[in-house]
Amino acid sequence: MPYAAHPGHVNTTADEQVYRNAAEIMTDPVVKALTVQPADAKPAREPGQKDIIFSGSFEEVNDFFYEREWSEGLPIVPPTVEKVEQFLKFTTRSADEVLGILKPENRQATLWNIAVNGVMSGCRPEYMPVLIAIIEALCEPEFSHESLGHTPGTETLIILNGPIIKELNFNCAQGVMRPGFKANTSIGRFFRMYLRNVCGFLPHKTDKGCYGDNFRMVLAENEEYLAGVGWEPYSVDRGFSAGDNVITVASVTERTQAIEVGWPTAEGVLTNIENRMADNHMFIQFFFRGQHTKPLVIMTPLVVDSLVKEGYTKDAMKRHFYENAKLRLSNLSGRMVERFHKGIEEGNWPEQLGTSKDMSENCFVQMVACPEDIQVVVSGDPARDHVLICAQNGFIGFPISKKIELPSNWKELLEAAR
Repeated sequence: MPYAAHPGHVNTTADEQVYRNAAEIMTDPVVKALTVQPADAKPAREPGQKDIIFSGSFEEVNDFFYEREWSEGLPIVPPTVEKVEQFLKFTTRSADEVLGILKPENRQATLWNIAVNGVMSGCRPEYMPVLIAIIEALCEPEFSHESLGHTPGTETLIILNGPIIKELNFNCAQGVMRPGFKANTSIGRFFRMYLRNVCGFLPHKTDKGCYGDNFRMVLAENEEYLAGVGWEPYSVDRGFSAGDNVITVASVTERTQAIEVGWPTAEGVLTNIENRMADNHMFIQFFFRGQHTKPLVIMTPLVVDSLVKEGYTKDAMKRHFYENAKLRLSNLSGRMVERFHKGIEEGNWPEQLGTSKDMSENCFVQMVACPEDIQVVVSGDPARDHVLICAQNGFIGFPISKKIELPSNWKELLEAAR
């Protein structure tokens, strides 16, 4: 697509100079782009599903894939037809089934290319039902996957619930987001590999992350602990039944760890968390009616213990966060304050912003539209009082949940794979 480039970032250029640049530098390229037909370009033919594209040693295969930008630089498992077909045994669906069309390359998401990228990422064949559910979520329009190449470098977090956590040996305790556990690690890698090879997000090309981020390990919830204290798992908050196998994908642009939030009282614990929420949640979005940011709070069992002993339910905790985690507008830069003014002028979120443009020292706003917008997952080291607070970038990557579809002979397949 033709484009005209501004010389330098508009945020670091005075408005008057931006206007002059548009008139004096950018006008001719814009006119040319609108009036001159670009030369036809024939797209390169992509290989078919079962085409043998290369034969060689392990090292030669890896060099071949890396040179063609089909790997992220780590060694891949060569995706032979035999290995791919092993993955497809864990689903009754057709390998040719199309789940959606993915940007920016407009490629089809199919069960076949899910299996191929699963093999390459080091997944086990029995992970296939989880991989399918993840890509089904990716294809949902509300997730806005086409924006995942933007400059903040948003990365996706995959949250897992259900008996499958134990069946596939996911870690849900200490070091839950540290590499070292095959299921958590390889499936996290798979998602980034899929964004690269099927969606087409390539660094220095279609992936414009300013700093970028690493792929994230799958976050499995500690459901055994939750059952002991009478809290429902996160999947129930997302509309499923307890005991369902569910994945949720959600964008995470900023993440901070609130260290040692423990306090002798539940009120003190919640206040410590809320203060860090306000520090971190700078991608607050009150500019588009109906689009809610959904911050994620990941709490250890020890933190939850402090709340449960004083009778807090999950709903009561969310209500406390909603009412007390507030952002001081005077902490924002002038440009951000202007965006809040714009939101007020357009009538967005009057229940949070009000209708006054008073940005005084005492002007605070709640960070979400309702308590239910706050997402809570319990995982991590059961013996530590730490919390992870994750923030979205506005309208990009709303949480999407999918039930994991298991074949009727799942138990037999799983036993044979061990």
